[in-house]
Amino acid sequence: MISQRRSYIHGLILIYFLVFVVCGSGTARTIGDDSDTVNWQSYSNAENKFTFKYPKDWEVIDEGFYKTAFGLTIQKIGGSEDSDKWIRINSPQFQEEDGKCIEVDKQLICTYSNDANVQEIFKRVAASFKLK
Repeated sequence: MISQRRSYIHGLILIYFLVFVVCGSGTARTIGDDSDTVNWQSYSNAENKFTFKYPKDWEVIDEGFYKTAFGLTIQKIGGSEDSDKWIRINSPQFQEEDGKCIEVDKQLICTYSNDANVQEIFKRVAASFKLK
């Protein structure tokens, strides 16, 4: 009886361990990990002292300054004029109620897109944004 109970307990411990390893490994890697963006390009702005990463098949368009803040658009190279596919950093005209924004070090990174691929890139760009 004790032997059966011991085997049962060992079996439960093994199951808990396996569940922990499987579930833990799935949640340990989060959006924005360096592994997600290792092959991405880096954008660096010496004047405003920030950097971020973006996909190689996307481009950064400098929109200049607006009331002392810079503005950037990140979009797929050869992308459309459809603002639903853009990611914006400090866009002076962005309507937050129509889109999503993440604030990083007082900089707004925003998108109007509901496209899952753009949403993933949006999150990773925001996670990689760093002030120097």
